Amino acid sequence: MSQYEFENHSDGDWEDNGEIAWNEADWQKFLRNADKEVSRFISAYNKVSEDNDRLDAAAAAMGWHREDWSSLDEDLDEDQIKQIRAIELEELSKMEPYTIHRHPIYISSIGLYAYLKYSWEHYMKNNPIQTEASLAWSYCSSLADGEKHSLLAANCLDLGDYLLAVCHFKKAHAALNESLRLNRLFDHKSGKVKAKYFRETNQRLHDLREIWLRVMNDCRK
Repeated sequence: MSQYEFENHSDGDWEDNGEIAWNEADWQKFLRNADKEVSRFISAYNKVSEDNDRLDAAAAAMGWHREDWSSLDEDLDEDQIKQIRAIELEELSKMEPYTIHRHPIYISSIGLYAYLKYSWEHYMKNNPIQTEASLAWSYCSSLADGEKHSLLAANCLDLGDYLLAVCHFKKAHAALNESLRLNRLFDHKSGKVKAKYFRETNQRLHDLREIWLRVMNDCRK
């Protein structure tokens, strides 16, 4: 991975401190690590999926704090200001850049929607009952719309456009409600398989809704 590149200023002009230069291989490695973070969230969530406070427990396992979800700016007190220190260039050069891939809303949305899509595919592959193509298409479209708007909301949060984030969360909610409605229409020959599928998928859909509602509430304050 390339280090910071600096021009030699003999006249003491340090206005251009250089910038990090990553090549394509560096970014590919970064994306692989981002995928691992999503997998880590899925694992953390699944371990506590039966707990009533599973969202908070999973967030704690990921090392997230409540303010990390919405990225709202908070005023620092004097003690916090005193603890701020300048980052050395050598330390800075070893840090990975921050991107939307690290945002809790991005990670949790990608992770929970990945589970929903995988569960539905597995349910359909092992389903003796033929499902109407229009129903399957509509359900997949609702999942895609919900995920899209949740990721756009995460990007808005990252940029500080909080009310725009609320608007995207509302669109994500509409898509999620459609997913809940359509999901109930799928049938299966085995009652146990059907019950397990609905319990696990509905739980994750409702948890997505709970995450969004919490963040929307923070954005409106």
